[in-house]
Amino acid sequence: MSEFYQIEDLKELCDEYLSKMELNLSNIFQLFEISNKYSLIQIKKPIQTFIFQNFKTIFKSEGFFNAEKSVVKEIIAVGQTFAIKYEEMFEAAYEWSENQVIKKQKESIDENFNMNDAIKVEMQKFLPFIKFEQMEISFFTKYVDKRGFIFTYDELSDTLETVQSNVQVKITNKNGQSVYGLLPKKDNAVCVIKSLQDKCCDASLKNCIFWYTKCQIPSTPSPLKKRIGAKYLFYFFDGDIGVKYTADIHDRHYLLAEMNSETDFEFIGDCKIEIV
Repeated sequence: MSEFYQIEDLKELCDEYLSKMELNLSNIFQLFEISNKYSLIQIKKPIQTFIFQNFKTIFKSEGFFNAEKSVVKEIIAVGQTFAIKYEEMFEAAYEWSENQVIKKQKESIDENFNMNDAIKVEMQKFLPFIKFEQMEISFFTKYVDKRGFIFTYDELSDTLETVQSNVQVKITNKNGQSVYGLLPKKDNAVCVIKSLQDKCCDASLKNCIFWYTKCQIPSTPSPLKKRIGAKYLFYFFDGDIGVKYTADIHDRHYLLAEMNSETDFEFIGDCKIEIV
């Protein structure tokens, strides 16, 4: 009603009310569609936060597979702002696309219906949000490469070459908890980390660990962009190397790698860093 009669104050009150609702799998897709239809602003942030915190559950839900493409696209796009793994983003996009194509195939009377071509068409809207060069090589070869028909031959070849040119950096604390990320093999930070492999971190602060390395920071900007909820391996402005959460990363910090962990990771002393 507020939209129809252009009563902006009432519309803002509706937006505020909806933004305070408890989100769950039963209402998240409906609220997503409502927020888009009526250009609601306040509700967007809690919706995006809920998606980030529950992405694995959401993309396996019936509501996700039945959602409109525009909604799915926006859910995948949340990964650009929040630290959703690119592997999970690709898997969600592919499984939704495959599910849609299976439905179309059942309804089609075309004897020449090609599933691979149809999936490729569906996937095109999602691919720009996914950074394949930041995927683990094991996932790329086992999952992406087997679905290589969504790329041209040159695209797949170039992307695979980029993925293979990375090495994994791993940091483990004294409790055995680990975080890991990817670095280009030719990055100078790889040599620095190899020189630190038998050395514990020099210091640990709240949500931060670091080693005194005094490296020369690259003159070109880092290709990485900060994502909410991520941990990053980075150079301090003086060339020391460390790990922090996004919220504590400043403009003078040079990002080296986004770090992921399968379990909680505590920033405590006696952390060791290595190339694995």
